[in-house]
Amino acid sequence: GEDSSSTGVNSTPNDDDAENSGAAYVFTRSGNTWSQQAYLKASNTEEYDNFGISVAVSGDTVVVGAYGEDSSSTGVNSTPNNNDAENSGAAYVFTRSGSTWSQQAYLKASNTGEGDNFGRSVSVSGDTVVIGGDREDSSSTGVNSTPDDSAANSGAAYVLTRRGDTWSQRAYLKASNAGASDG
Repeated sequence: GEDSSSTGVNSTPNDDDAENSGAAYVFTRSGNTWSQQAYLKASNTEEYDNFGISVAVSGDTVVVGAYGEDSSSTGVNSTPNNNDAENSGAAYVFTRSGSTWSQQAYLKASNTGEGDNFGRSVSVSGDTVVIGGDREDSSSTGVNSTPDDSAANSGAAYVLTRRGDTWSQRAYLKASNAGASDG
């Protein structure tokens, strides 16, 4: 629900011009003392993106979901080209070197669709990320099936892996009995 229109890592939250754009905060502990190390914002901050609705941490990697992000772009590090796919969603990968955080990747579904909510849930373990899109619409089933948009809000999950600094989608996961409104 954070409202600043700022973008990137450790930007200044200078206004409230982007209602519910969202943010994530990284805190570190030294002994019994906690301090804020980073203030994370999307690289393409906009109103109602809900950046930070989901967050996962593994070592020096943080993944942040933004299910309200609206770009119709697809894949890894694509350009958020427009707002033609309302609530399609996105996820952002940030990495730390020492105490410095930077955005490593901007992740979109391989089959971006309006209302899919990609990024509603995120999980990370080492070099593997799983991102949920609880409103994805395909009736296809199993692993790496062909999406068909015929079962509204059936839901899907996406597995991405990192090699070095490069992320790529490895799997598109659907339930074996995908049905409308399964989420």
